[in-house]
Amino acid sequence: MTQIFADLSSMQDGMLAIGGEDYNHIKNVLRMHAGEKISVRGTDGNSGEHIFEIVSFSDSLVQCRLLSVKESDVELPVRVILFQGLPKGDKMDLIVQKTVEMGVSEIVPVEMHRSIVKLTGDKRRKRVMRWQSIAEAAAKQSRRAVIPQVNVILTYKEALQYAASAADLILVPYEAMADEAGNGTRALLESLKPGQTAAVFVGPEGGFEESEIGAALEIGAKTVSLGKRILRTETAALAFLAFLIYQFELD
Repeated sequence: MTQIFADLSSMQDGMLAIGGEDYNHIKNVLRMHAGEKISVRGTDGNSGEHIFEIVSFSDSLVQCRLLSVKESDVELPVRVILFQGLPKGDKMDLIVQKTVEMGVSEIVPVEMHRSIVKLTGDKRRKRVMRWQSIAEAAAKQSRRAVIPQVNVILTYKEALQYAASAADLILVPYEAMADEAGNGTRALLESLKPGQTAAVFVGPEGGFEESEIGAALEIGAKTVSLGKRILRTETAALAFLAFLIYQFELD
């Protein structure tokens, strides 16, 4: 079933009018008709899943009638903030899309020492807008209850300060310390409790500078292992989220 996000406060007598890009997607891309059903999530993320029936189309709006509301527990019980070292090319597009599908709560692009991409001026704003659009599309496709936020691009120092203020646990997958960290990774993940926030830092293609690891350790971050193989920057966060899915969602 198609899912969209909408301002449900505009609903009147069980009727909701949907316009803009969602209207175009429903009418012209999906070519849906009266009588078909769509799932609508409130933009506040706390209003449950609303099932609507399409009633009619006008030139700019699709009118929908509310059929039912159900609570659905689709979010990870812990918040995950991904601090992603800026990769080259379109890899960030893939990282945003797939981590949103797997349950990330927020994505923070970070300029690190070995980041090849250097975005300045209006390019920074436009790139973040693009990533936010990708996050929204992925949230709809994967039937998320919320649209994860893509933050503005931060320096590494700013990212560490933000992580220290926002997270209960800060983790840095770092292959150079895999032997030391491997035995403690599971215990660290198991220490997370529902409602807490985990921050995970992933380096760009060239990895972390030793000074960056040192700065992370100074604010209380823990180095962890993601296994015995070296993962690409676009794979590391997915592996981390897979661990959390296994821990919290699978019997």
